[in-house]
Amino acid sequence: MVKFAEDDRIEQTNVQKRRMKQMEHKKAADVLLEEHRRQLAFDKQRDVDERAQAEHLDLKRKQFIKEERIKLLREHAHCLLGYLPKGVIRDEKDLDYLDNDFKNEFQRGRANMRLPGGWDN
Repeated sequence: MVKFAEDDRIEQTNVQKRRMKQMEHKKAADVLLEEHRRQLAFDKQRDVDERAQAEHLDLKRKQFIKEERIKLLREHAHCLLGYLPKGVIRDEKDLDYLDNDFKNEFQRGRANMRLPGGWDN
């Protein structure tokens, strides 16, 4: 009987050790899982931040290009009236940046281009 009691005690000790190891393993797995989730959240936020920064830089670049284009039009368009290719003056807003003499000449020239022998043929 003593032998059975001793075997039961050893068995209970082994079961308890096994449970402790399982609990430690589960705890370690939970820690790793939480760390992985935190890393994923961090990576996602970093991607969002990088995308926002890229959009901001793109907007700044486009604004700079627009300002330089307007600056070049203001400085040189009057000298090139009649020689400007299609598309340089994109719309009426572009004409607003230029003086009235240029607008009048440009609009008159645009009307002449639509006549027979003009650019639109």
